[in-house]
Formats: sequence, C-alpha cells, structure tokens
Amino acid sequence: MAFDYQYSLWGLKEGSVEWLRAKHEVHNQFAYRLQELCFHSGGIYIKLGQHIGQLEYIVPQEYVQTMRASMLKRCPVSSCDQNLIQFHWQVLLLRKFMLLKLMMAKSLSVKVQHTHLMDTAIADIATVGLVVNFLHWFFPAFDYSWLVDEIRESAPKESLL
Repeated sequence: MAFDYQYSLWGLKEGSVEWLRAKHEVHNQFAYRLQELCFHSGGIYIKLGQHIGQLEYIVPQEYVQTMRASMLKRCPVSSCDQNLIQFHWQVLLLRKFMLLKLMMAKSLSVKVQHTHLMDTAIADIATVGLVVNFLHWFFPAFDYSWLVDEIRESAPKESLL
C-alpha cells in the first residue's frame, strides 16, 4: 500500500487539483483494503479498525468514514459456548444488570470478548508494531507509532470482564 501511494502520486505537483484528486482516490482505495484486511485478520485488527474510525482529527477522512461505516456493523459473532463468561458469572451479572437497569431506568449493554482474542493479541500487537515501524523507517512522514502504543494499552482492558 505504501509503495502504491508513492506510485499513484508520482509526478503530480503536490497540492495541485490532480494531486488532490489522486490522493483522495488512493485514500478511498486503501481505506477499503485496510478494512478488508482487518476483517480477514480479525481479533486485534478489528479493534485497530474501530480505533481508526474514531481518529478524525489525525487520520484522513476517507479512512475514518470507511472504518466507521463498517467496523461496528460487520464484527464476527461467537456462539454462547465460545464466550469467556461462564454460566454462574452470567447469572450473577444478569442479576446485577437487571438491578442497575431498574435503578437507572436505562438500557445497558454487555461487551463479551471472543475467546481466541487473548491467544493472539500479543503477537498481533507486535506485528502491527513491526509494520508501523517499518513504514516509518521507509516513509519518515508516516509516524503512527502512537497508535500502536494506544492499542497496546487498550487491548488488555478488552480482556477484562
């Protein structure tokens, strides 16, 4: 993708109408590719895509819009027996949620983690870190190491019940 960016903008004057149009098209094309890569890889990559969808202040709008439109709507679904919450915890949590709902008169939601996420999260975060560091080395303007740090910090919280 990084090489395609360079190739697509090659020879165009930065800031020109042609350059802006080409850059917009490339952003759209690669936002879609990144979205599909996240879904194909699953796990922490879907979390990464969801996070990108919230970064409108720093990530190109094409990526933000693509990720927002898809990352929350197409997430994988697990059967109940694949989830981490065991039956006795389910009953206890259900009682507490029902009590909270009565007290707050609002609806509540429960986030359930897919069992395979904990198995692959560390390796996936390391892989994302390697890719981001390589791209930064090759393209110095591409410095998203802070994003890897955020994912590294938030991923363990995702495994808490």
